[in-house]
Amino acid sequence: MRIPLGRLGLLGLAMLVAACDEQKPEEQPPAKFHVGGTLSGLSGSITLRLNGQEDLTRDANGPFSFQTQVQDQGDYAVTVATPPPEQDCTVEGGTGQVAGADVDSVRVRCATRTYSVGGTVEGLDGTLELSLGGETLRITTNGPFTFAAKLPRGGTYAVAVASRPSNQRCTVANGGGTVAGNVTGISVQCVHVYTLDTFQTASVVLGQADFTSKAPDRGGSSNAGTLNNPLGNPALAGGRLYVPDTGANRVLGFAGVPAANGASADLVLGQTDFGGFEPGSGQEGLGNPEGLSSDGTRLAVADVRNSRVLLYSALPASTGATPALVLGQPDFGPTSTSAGCARTSLGFPEDVFLGRGKLLVADSANNRVLVWNTLPTSNGAPPDLVLGQSSFTTCVENDADGNGTRDSTSGASTLWNPTGVWTDGTRLAVADSYNNRILLWNAFPTRSGQPADVVLGQPDFTARAPGLSSTGMNTPYTLASTGQQLFVTDSQNHRVLVWNAFPAANGTPADAVLGQPDFTHASPFDPPTGTTPSGRSLNQPGGVLLAWPHVVVSDYGNHRLLVFESR
Repeated sequence: MRIPLGRLGLLGLAMLVAACDEQKPEEQPPAKFHVGGTLSGLSGSITLRLNGQEDLTRDANGPFSFQTQVQDQGDYAVTVATPPPEQDCTVEGGTGQVAGADVDSVRVRCATRTYSVGGTVEGLDGTLELSLGGETLRITTNGPFTFAAKLPRGGTYAVAVASRPSNQRCTVANGGGTVAGNVTGISVQCVHVYTLDTFQTASVVLGQADFTSKAPDRGGSSNAGTLNNPLGNPALAGGRLYVPDTGANRVLGFAGVPAANGASADLVLGQTDFGGFEPGSGQEGLGNPEGLSSDGTRLAVADVRNSRVLLYSALPASTGATPALVLGQPDFGPTSTSAGCARTSLGFPEDVFLGRGKLLVADSANNRVLVWNTLPTSNGAPPDLVLGQSSFTTCVENDADGNGTRDSTSGASTLWNPTGVWTDGTRLAVADSYNNRILLWNAFPTRSGQPADVVLGQPDFTARAPGLSSTGMNTPYTLASTGQQLFVTDSQNHRVLVWNAFPAANGTPADAVLGQPDFTHASPFDPPTGTTPSGRSLNQPGGVLLAWPHVVVSDYGNHRLLVFESR
């Protein structure tokens, strides 16, 4: 039986609903809790931050708690907003979720900030050990290094060589000081030590079939195995030995330092083939090339007869490779060969040095050395400095005051026919040939006309007479150095002089000699009464290359190269 819902039924339903509403409990707001923890190791003032909003600053160790509360089941994150000066602070348990109670498990630990100590190693060939306090760091490769130990600001450090390869010397520059931040400027330079006997016999001869021959081009015509008055420093780069064959107007390239007498070259520059020998110009030709130099990726050639220096942007790898840049001339034009005394001109330059980001040219006939502090990027680019002259427009020998007249004596700032240059980026050495001396600058010059600091071959800067002794010279032509040992071709004394430590005082005597039995003989033949060379004699040597373990000498008068080997 269906009962209709009347007015009374509707009223009852409403009352029932109201009664249910009255019985529903009142909803409570979510609980909130504090977040905090403990500070330790603090020395100074620290500011902590909660959830990127509230900052709390404390200056003492102990418990801490943020004023802002975080609701139950809510996330919290405590971070260091501002650390104390010279401290590093870490937060442990700094993130999480509130779980029905105050959080007091955050740990902030502070410690004195420390800094790394390191630098770079260059020239290493073996294993090196460096010491810092009680730590010894073992290094086997060149490049950056960093000690494990760290030091606080104001702490002192002293880095020293603990052990080195037996055939090298390693020196530390900027090895000590006071910490003011991360130390990155320590420089360790390792160089090979050449051990040579006086009057040592060469191991290999190039340009001749044997050690007793001396004819130009082996008595015939130019080919891949001949030389004709080689003059100037060879260069070794990219695994190839480059040799200036001056009399044949070419540069020869060999696959490394040959191990066999009379070895043949595998490329030629300045000629179209190994039979060519005529002087040339333009971008393909050479005229009496002398000094060569490389920074490992580029090759520079002193093209004497054309009064220019040629720069190859990549190491020549085949016959006919051409240079990318020319200095001393405006362009590669076949008639751009004239000598001149101007900032952008050259006068029969006999040597060039390319390295340490610099380019140096012995501008021989202009009695000066030109310096480019950065590598030139355009033909005829002007140099930055001039040495041996007071300005770029004076070119007279031994003219200290720049009045255009030769002075009665040489000086610390003058040159006469410089023929050799070398630098390690800090020190500078110049072969001042007609003044019979080597000039040394202890710090790389920063202004034109800057005087040298040390002279070798003479007792002082005003003397210039030739001499035959361990302290004298007669027309020194070229030089090379490891940065510690110094080698000089003393051409008219028919010898190479060796200093086993880089000289620091005027007139420092040489330690060893090649080409002669002692420091008082100067014979171009062996025996001295004969007319032929040997494997240990030299005749007007005019170039030297240090290519471990080899010392390569351009033996101009015997039309050959001698390769000596360190013992």
